[in-house]
Amino acid sequence: MELLREIPCWYLTSAVIWSTYQGIRGIIEHRCFHAKNNNMNQFEKVFILYIHDFAFRFICTMAGFFSLYVCYALANTTKLSELSTGMSAIIAFSFIVGVIGVGGQLHYVILLGKLPFK
Repeated sequence: MELLREIPCWYLTSAVIWSTYQGIRGIIEHRCFHAKNNNMNQFEKVFILYIHDFAFRFICTMAGFFSLYVCYALANTTKLSELSTGMSAIIAFSFIVGVIGVGGQLHYVILLGKLPFK
């Protein structure tokens, strides 16, 4: 919890702005690619589809920013001579999740694990 209090304000501000952009991008993408579903009224589309897609993308992008910060903090506080295999694996995993999340692709990676429609 101490680590989260040390996040700089500029980093958090840019994370929220970029995550909001990714959420809005998700709504627009959803509206463009799934426009053929016309049997729902506007309220149902907003309530069922758009809010969910915005929140999912926003959270995935924020997770990427937090993951990158954790990676930075762990790499900064650990001496190279004290770096264990487990710590290096956590740093590498945090970096990969962070880059994928900030790049706006983490939600696609998560959705790849879902069961296919039959």
